[in-house]
Amino acid sequence: MKTYPFPPRTGSQIVAYNYIKHLSKKHLISLVCLQKINSKRNKNHKIAPAEFVEHLELLPIKMLSPTMKWARSLLFYLLRGDPPLVSAHSSRQMENKVKTLIDEENFDAILAFEFSTIQYCPPSCFHKLIVNIEDPQSIKLNRMRELPIWSLWQKVKLTVNARLTKRHEERFLHRMAKVILLSESDMRDMYNIRKFGNLTYMPYGVELRNASESINYEEREKTIIFSGNMYHPPNVDGALYFLKDIFPLVLEQYPLAVLWIVGSDPDDRIYKEAAKYGKQVVITGTVEDITVYIKSATVSICPVRLKIGVQTKLLEALSLGTPVVTTNAGNSGIGGKSGVHLWIEDRPHQFALRVISLLNGHDWEKLSNEGRKLVSERFTWETNVAEFEHYLESLITSNK
Repeated sequence: MKTYPFPPRTGSQIVAYNYIKHLSKKHLISLVCLQKINSKRNKNHKIAPAEFVEHLELLPIKMLSPTMKWARSLLFYLLRGDPPLVSAHSSRQMENKVKTLIDEENFDAILAFEFSTIQYCPPSCFHKLIVNIEDPQSIKLNRMRELPIWSLWQKVKLTVNARLTKRHEERFLHRMAKVILLSESDMRDMYNIRKFGNLTYMPYGVELRNASESINYEEREKTIIFSGNMYHPPNVDGALYFLKDIFPLVLEQYPLAVLWIVGSDPDDRIYKEAAKYGKQVVITGTVEDITVYIKSATVSICPVRLKIGVQTKLLEALSLGTPVVTTNAGNSGIGGKSGVHLWIEDRPHQFALRVISLLNGHDWEKLSNEGRKLVSERFTWETNVAEFEHYLESLITSNK
């Protein structure tokens, strides 16, 4: 694991935490990961998930300045051909610790989370290595480059990074025992480009926290919520897209609408655009419990335009009975049906009309109930990790 998955904030940390939690019921697990030093975020957090592992190793990694990161990326590319995504997390100490543990314990299987962690595993053990790369990285970088939030220089960097990452994927991923992505859509897109035969997907999971509760439209505040890490480029683009092109259309027919933008470290451009609406846009920054806001809102929006991965904000809203309006890109990893589980609209005018319709209560309870049903049937950690265990047992048997 690249970094210690607690508290589980990012998508990869949430995936790792839940895999470890559920696998520990039947398996003995050793966890090795990096822990950033000089990070305020890590100083006050307890080592909570240690209860799920037999052996825990936290190895320190220093936070580098942007100049040092650039210099190291160049050096590692020249010496080893590593893309920045990999070199940014290089650790000789981590490599040595993993090798020592493998030599001592002779593990039945090795599970790596994120593409950049492959470098820690000795090549002689690739036949035991299952890597959950979350998103197909080179495809993600190429698609992210098309978002309209970048400067020309940033687009050039994304282009270069995508090409370097593609080469690295071609060198290593076909040698893994199994490569896991989060969605069938991503697996299909990657196979069409790479033709790797070891690809599969395991959907993201969420808890259906209020499965037994009755949900009533009348009890909701007539607000719209957009949640997520607000420094993440696809969320920045989605927020700006909604604020510029869609929210004005909503206000024309529903003048009292209020938008909550809930998530950590909002980009300055979001603050600037939101300021035009005064008190009708509330930016919270980091909150202790995001579900409090989702359960209070009438509509959850996911106006992202990057087709990759699984939108956890969408699953969280559906699991809490808050109807969703999203784009085709936002729905790509979910596979919901428009008008049944949620609304899918790519045109600003149609997107706004769906938001207004839900604010007015039209089909609200139908989408609330069907959305929760979708999550309970397809996106639970218990079901997904149980399916993963079939791959794990097959791998162990084949290596004996």
